[in-house]
Amino acid sequence: MGLVDLHCHLLWDLDDGCRTAEETLEAARALSAVGYAEIAATPHVQARYSGGDERLVAARLAEARALLLREGVEIALHGGGENVLDEAYLERAGRGEGRPLGGHPRWALVEVPFQADVPDLAALVARALATGTAPILAHPERCVAFMQPGRAAEVVRLGGALQLNLGALTGRHGRVAQAFAERFLGEGLYAVAGTDLHAPEAADEWVGEALEALAVRAGARELRRLCELNPRRVLAGEELT
Repeated sequence: MGLVDLHCHLLWDLDDGCRTAEETLEAARALSAVGYAEIAATPHVQARYSGGDERLVAARLAEARALLLREGVEIALHGGGENVLDEAYLERAGRGEGRPLGGHPRWALVEVPFQADVPDLAALVARALATGTAPILAHPERCVAFMQPGRAAEVVRLGGALQLNLGALTGRHGRVAQAFAERFLGEGLYAVAGTDLHAPEAADEWVGEALEALAVRAGARELRRLCELNPRRVLAGEELT
C-alpha cells in the first residue's frame, strides 16, 4: 500500500517549505521513489506564513493534487497543518478549527519551540485532548521541552502521541537530536514517523537513508508501524498501536 508521511511541507509558497510548484513536483517524485504513497501536507499554521490562511491552503492543496495527477505522480495528498501548541491553537481546536490531519478531527500535528522549555506541557496536552482532538507532537527529539527526564513518556501516558523526524536517526538534525531519537525509539515512545521535508534537494537520498536507519535500528515491523500502519490510522481517525 505504500508509506504515509504525516509531516511534510510539500505545498509551495506557504511557509519555509517548497517555494515553487516545480519544487513541490520534484519533492513528490523523490518521496514516491522511496516508497511513499500518501502525504499529509502540513504547512506551518502561523500568522507570519501564508500557511495560516486556511482557504489559501485548501486552494493550494487542490492545485497540488491536480499537478501530481497531470504529471503522473501517484501520491495521494491529504490536508493538515503544523500547529503551534498554544492558547490560540486551543481556542481554534475548541471550535473545531484545529487543522487536523486528513480532515478527520481525531488527530492534529502540533509543535512546541525548539529552544525553549515548556513547563506546562502536560497541561497543554491535557487541554488539547479535552477539545476532542488528540495532539501528535512533532519532532520531540529536537525540542528542549522533551529533554527533561520523563517528559516524553508523560505526554504519551496522557494520551498524546510523538512523531519521529526520520532524518534525526542519521544525524541530519545534529548529534543531540540523534541521541534522543534513538532513546525515544528504544523506549517505544514514537507513534508515527515523518519526513518533515522542506525542500526537494537530494530528498530521495536522505529519506531513503533515514528509512534504512530506522529499519536497521528498530526492524522492519516497527518501520511499517511508524511509517505506514499508524499514519494510515491517523488519517482514518482510529486508535494507534
